Amino acid sequence: MTLDPARLQAFARYRILLAERDDWREGRVAVLGDSVLVARARPNGDVLLALGESDEVIDLLDGEARLHHRSEAPGAMWLSAPRAVDVPPWVLDALRLAPATQWDWMSIDTMPDGDVDQRVRRLDLAPGSSDVEEARALLAVANPISTADPLGDGEVAWFAVSESAPAHGPAGEAGAAVGVIGARLAQGDPARDGSFSWHLHGLGVAPGARRAGYGAALTTAAVRAGLAAGADWVSLGLYADNDAARRIYTRIGFRLEAEMASYAPATLAR
Repeated sequence: MTLDPARLQAFARYRILLAERDDWREGRVAVLGDSVLVARARPNGDVLLALGESDEVIDLLDGEARLHHRSEAPGAMWLSAPRAVDVPPWVLDALRLAPATQWDWMSIDTMPDGDVDQRVRRLDLAPGSSDVEEARALLAVANPISTADPLGDGEVAWFAVSESAPAHGPAGEAGAAVGVIGARLAQGDPARDGSFSWHLHGLGVAPGARRAGYGAALTTAAVRAGLAAGADWVSLGLYADNDAARRIYTRIGFRLEAEMASYAPATLAR
């Protein structure tokens, strides 16, 4: 599907918007300079995303807050804005939001260096596959707050890593998985028909196997698979305080695209 030219121009500066542009297709868009605010309506309130320069983003958020005040609209359901932006209290009051979480969004579009790690294998995502159940069981222990699921909408690939390579090469029997990662399909460069990207999620390594390089091996393998499949880029998100993960992703070749803070209704903020 094609975005209208004005919306495409507003989105073009930000991969995070391009990757999810269909989600914002029907929403409101406000642009100021190089900054953008997008909003989509939901039954429990608008979902808002702002990107760009701090002063411009504050002006856009001020306009959104005034719109809510004039229309007596319900508060927003979610707002994400650059972490450098000090969102004014009156904006949060008008939108009925409170600070919730801080996170980063990174992407990579070049093949990582290094050899292929034979301990990593691609999983069979057919319904009923033992690989699916193994991934779910491992995630429940290794990353219980993740909502990723191998059979979720848009899932394109999942990978597992074992403590040793298969006994008889890549096609041999692998040991029990100690880590998994998934990838879902997202959108890519709007200048190319059929373009797409991969977004990684559901990374989890068993507690007893951490700090042994399994997370890096999984992420690298997923990046290679995505780019080899024709993805324009591979992206991922992480909590802002996860410095160890950021160092790993930076070594692999990811670059920081957005440093964000999110706000939710006070009853949901954590």
